[in-house]
Amino acid sequence: MDFAVDTLANTPAHLFVLQVDSPGIASGDPVPLLLAVETAPAPVVVWVGARPAVAYGAVASLLNRADLGAAAPGIRVGYLNPAVMTDNLAIAPRIDRFPGSTEEERTADAATTTQILATESFVLDEPIPGFVEQLVPSIGQLIVGLDGEVIIRGGAAFEIETGEMVVLEDGTEVMSPSRPVEFLKPGLWDRFLRLASEPEATFFFLVAAIAAATFEFYAAGVGVSAAASVLAFLLAGYGLATLPISWPSVGAVVVGLVSYTWDFQRNRLGWRSVLGTALLLVGGLTITAARPQMAPVWWIVLVVVVGTALFYGVALTTIVRSRFSTTTIGREYLIGKRGIAETAFDPEGVVVVDDARWRGRAHREAGIAAGDAVEVMGVDGIVLDVESAAKD
Repeated sequence: MDFAVDTLANTPAHLFVLQVDSPGIASGDPVPLLLAVETAPAPVVVWVGARPAVAYGAVASLLNRADLGAAAPGIRVGYLNPAVMTDNLAIAPRIDRFPGSTEEERTADAATTTQILATESFVLDEPIPGFVEQLVPSIGQLIVGLDGEVIIRGGAAFEIETGEMVVLEDGTEVMSPSRPVEFLKPGLWDRFLRLASEPEATFFFLVAAIAAATFEFYAAGVGVSAAASVLAFLLAGYGLATLPISWPSVGAVVVGLVSYTWDFQRNRLGWRSVLGTALLLVGGLTITAARPQMAPVWWIVLVVVVGTALFYGVALTTIVRSRFSTTTIGREYLIGKRGIAETAFDPEGVVVVDDARWRGRAHREAGIAAGDAVEVMGVDGIVLDVESAAKD
């Protein structure tokens, strides 16, 4: 919103075209953006596209506040309420955009249209008076097609000159832009964060962060998984902080992953994995409290859940076994074996037994330091219970 306000206020232009594809505004005040559209130094056209773009909430209201609303055929518009996911703000429609011949007729048309769009969305295959006057497949066709339009803005008439007829070498006449067209976008970092704040992206990064942390814990790696986990937690945290989140659903996701880890620790798949799959699916599909505006894409959630099941059920087990150079986890023959502590224990660390690295566990009072000799006293899944080895 800040980028759009600044661009509309400070960029010299013959015409502004605001390309929109957004399920709404999660938080913040949209009033400055609406005012910037109404007070820009040149006419403003809002185009929703390309297909399958959407415009919901206060974003859909931009179509009404602009001088001209346009969209690609097949896009969706609607769900005007709530205008902002975390607020009860109501945006009054711009009455003069409606086609009635009197103010009373325009007011009535505005009330009817906004009431219909308030709680429903529609796939556009025809214009919506007061919101969308033109259906145009591409932004290029929109720009050249506006040539000759006269827009009344602030009592002044603006004649749009954006296209000219050009004759190709084969004699074909085509319409081409008659003015330089400049495309302005927010910075790469802003666009990246916007991607991270999509509901399905927040779900993915949350699952990936916990799964990567689990891998790092069990694989006793060199820290790559830990770094990936930290990055994923940061991105998930951004989404959790900016989106209207359903916290019970986030809890379901966490419990689901704990259930998977529990079964993995026991070295077998059981009812906990089935429960984990169900919790992940429900949590992912309901992770936002702003449905249907900001609902996650169901098939992406399904792909993440299936990938998580394969990760815990196949990949993690295989990688951990390979990492520790053993074909079977929890072999009883390890009991009584001696090894060397690779790290200090407090109370856990890494121990090398028969040239294979294992995650080990000891009493806090054991005082095992790196390089000390240890003896395996028991095996719990893939974790060895060790004590300081008695000197011969």
